[in-house]
Amino acid sequence: MLDLVRASRIPLTDQIVDGLVAMIERRQLAEGTRLPSVRRLSRQLGVSAFTVVTAYDRLAARGTIEPRAGTGFFIARRAADPALARIETPPETPDTALGLTRAALDLGPIAVPAGAGYLPPEWMEDGLPPSLVVKVARRAGGLLSPCPAPGLPTLREQLVQRLQQNGIPAGIDNVVVTLGATQAFDLIARALLAPGDAVVVEDPGYFILFAQLARHGIRLLAVPRERDGPDMETLEELCRLHRPRAIFVQTLLHNPTGTTISPAKCHRLLTLAERHEALVVEDDAYGDLAEPGAVRLAQIDGLERVLHVGSFTKTLSPGFRVGFVAAPAGLIPRLVEEKLLSVLSAPALPEAVVAEALATGRFRRHIAQLRRRLTRARAHAGKALAAAGVVADADDGQGLFLWGRVPDAVDVDLMVRSGRESGILLAKGALFSPSGRHSQHLRFNAAHASNPMLGRFLAREIAGAAR
Repeated sequence: MLDLVRASRIPLTDQIVDGLVAMIERRQLAEGTRLPSVRRLSRQLGVSAFTVVTAYDRLAARGTIEPRAGTGFFIARRAADPALARIETPPETPDTALGLTRAALDLGPIAVPAGAGYLPPEWMEDGLPPSLVVKVARRAGGLLSPCPAPGLPTLREQLVQRLQQNGIPAGIDNVVVTLGATQAFDLIARALLAPGDAVVVEDPGYFILFAQLARHGIRLLAVPRERDGPDMETLEELCRLHRPRAIFVQTLLHNPTGTTISPAKCHRLLTLAERHEALVVEDDAYGDLAEPGAVRLAQIDGLERVLHVGSFTKTLSPGFRVGFVAAPAGLIPRLVEEKLLSVLSAPALPEAVVAEALATGRFRRHIAQLRRRLTRARAHAGKALAAAGVVADADDGQGLFLWGRVPDAVDVDLMVRSGRESGILLAKGALFSPSGRHSQHLRFNAAHASNPMLGRFLAREIAGAAR
């Protein structure tokens, strides 16, 4: 019936499954045919009953065969393919906010993700090796139980320790775990903001945040981001005229410019927020990549007015969507309530794995390695971009992003689309600007920006626009 090759690298179970499927497709086994019993087939093939049971289970799961209680396994009847109505969908392009996000998550034909916000997968391998995941899954019997709404206590305890090490006086009642920073911002918007509220955002800044806030009917007030932080004169005027409910800001290694707010501006920003009774939402998604000792707003404020958002998605794994909000204790129940209403409960395994990485010191070692890699990558990327004709803005020498400008003659929208056709993902600056500024800028991922393929493409496009 089946010929198994025992010297093959293909497991015997796979050979049985593939062989039966081939016989069905060649019509050697008709619909409704009864297959040999598990014992009979195991004797015929000289394999264990477990091997046959596993093969039958996999075929049943695919709908290829069907088990009938008390009678055995039978070739399943093929269902007629339903005629599906053709649905026309507009093509996704990386020159829109959602288009760029989708392209970065599913690279497809993209060979150089120069505009993406993630580190290369091979850079992440030492942070969460399979052995660590298996170790946690084997010993943590509680992973089959629902995860508490605020997050696993073990992870929250580890987060508290890290926050305290960064000078942020947090307790476990100050922390709620989220599905990455993106959900953290959504929970904050749902719990603490209302349609029509005004909030201050940085220009340029995180484009997904802009889309989230706009979806909630919140008015965005753009404050220019300078090399050492927000333009404080503009921020003061916006606070005086509009009395915003919140100020959203990235203190360390800003996305997309890569810059860090000076301690002086941190103090001034918090003074303005207190005077005008505004909350401050500190986006610290990339802060772990900063050198130790960096100053954060939550450290100065002591979680009196600041909501501090962190994430492990960018540094450990995009597939492990684990982030958190550290906030005044009185606000945490409202955030937890919104989390319950949106996702009810988060998966326990990713939280347990991140907690293990923190507790064992693996995360600390991994971050130190990432910093070294990024330092080298940024040096190469800066030279490669300059050689191609891109003028980099202020570079603090740390973090993932480089912010560069191309000549005015370049049609950036056309360049982005041409890049996609050439297997290169670019992120145009206008996406990061709520006011529509920065149209000649591009955000570059330092880990990919020195790729020769990107350099040749940029040089060709810039030279062509100059003619």
